[in-house]
Amino acid sequence: MKKLFLLIFCVAIVSAVDAQSYSSHVYLSTVYSENGEYYLKSIPWDNEIPSTRGTTTVYRKNGSTVYSLPRGFDNAGENRLILSNDGQTIFYVTDWGANEEKDGLKSISIYKKGVLIAGFTETEINGCDKTKERCRLVYSNYEAVVDIDKTRAAHKRILKESIDPKERFLSDYAVFLSGDTVYLIDSKKNVHTFDLQTGKHLGPAPFDTEYDRLRPIARTSKTESETFKAPLFMEFPKVGPGKETNAALAEHLGMKLYNIYGTKDEKYKRYGFEIAGYLRQDGSVEIENIEFYGGELPKEKIIEFFTSNRFDSSSMPGTFEKWYFRDESFFFRKADDRLARQEQKAEMKIQRAEHAKRMISESIDGRYIPKDLGECFVELDKLLNEVNRKEMSALKDRSEMGQHHLGLGMWLRNNWGLWGGSRLQKYFTDRGVTHPDNMSGVILDHYYDWLHGEKDTWKEWEKAANRPN
Repeated sequence: MKKLFLLIFCVAIVSAVDAQSYSSHVYLSTVYSENGEYYLKSIPWDNEIPSTRGTTTVYRKNGSTVYSLPRGFDNAGENRLILSNDGQTIFYVTDWGANEEKDGLKSISIYKKGVLIAGFTETEINGCDKTKERCRLVYSNYEAVVDIDKTRAAHKRILKESIDPKERFLSDYAVFLSGDTVYLIDSKKNVHTFDLQTGKHLGPAPFDTEYDRLRPIARTSKTESETFKAPLFMEFPKVGPGKETNAALAEHLGMKLYNIYGTKDEKYKRYGFEIAGYLRQDGSVEIENIEFYGGELPKEKIIEFFTSNRFDSSSMPGTFEKWYFRDESFFFRKADDRLARQEQKAEMKIQRAEHAKRMISESIDGRYIPKDLGECFVELDKLLNEVNRKEMSALKDRSEMGQHHLGLGMWLRNNWGLWGGSRLQKYFTDRGVTHPDNMSGVILDHYYDWLHGEKDTWKEWEKAANRPN
């Protein structure tokens, strides 16, 4: 869990990106109202977390339908998905990976009769300024109260001995429903209340003063879960009676397949596109997006191919009405070998000119590229917020900066042109550092020194690197 947090943290500190993950399994959730009169069933249409793709239906206890809404919910565990006693209100907590700019993916979402009536960001709830403090929407003390070794051995949660009663309560009921009110305790141990009838947020109040009142009313919502392996397409499902889709599409376009594995087709210009959308149980496809790269392809003809054919949907469990596929890639080249080679020669000439330009440019894609190691630290001071810098400063030595290799280090390699070419890449290669992983390692090591007031160690490194062998 700690390693995952560090990776997410390092990506988030330099760019306001959505934190998302993908699961190998899909969970179909059933959540009951506190009085047992209603229940909901949520069926997601993808394995992306968080996501709104899917459908949810509310039923009476006799099985008759009350209403449906066009979204799925990822997580029903730990009281994160709650249904009101009249079946009209759905309360949902997204305490990991929330997209505070998008309705339905904010930290708190409240639906009334299938319509979103309220959404709250984490900052609106707990006032957290993540540039200056570490805080969470929902209180978590897992590592403090759970015996990790015994839990792993028993495959169920085993608590440590002699746990403080309040911490035990918080472990079980950081979010819970009582009547028409949801109670949520944040990482600062403040209690927030939400009125399910109005969608209003009330509070906060200190947990220590509320504990005696909350203890007798806290309950765990009754939930059930069905687990399915997420349909995974190593290649796009076959079309018609077992024909490979990429081969059929190449024929439809009057082109040849481009083999991206190996070097056989490198002498030809490559055309490609990525497609995202839904595969339905009947084998039909709903296109959500197509993105082209490497040159123009006939978009309308490609759309015609996908919308007029039926594809193999046998890998989809029957429970799913449809399933979302993302970034499925197809690669082609011109059918005429001679023309395809000529196109690639022209393409390489353009690429060499663009690469040469990258190697001297002050900025690439609108982002400033440091010219040397010292400028890297000036830019990092701008990119990283106060709490990030403090936590890096608190590391015991340089070696611990290695934990940021896959997060911040990856961002540096991708955004400062250490892979694709830049003046910073040339700065390092001129000094004998030829691999991007090692370049980002040098940056992180000396940034640790920089944060500790040693502003000139990078100059010593540069001087040593410039020495002739």
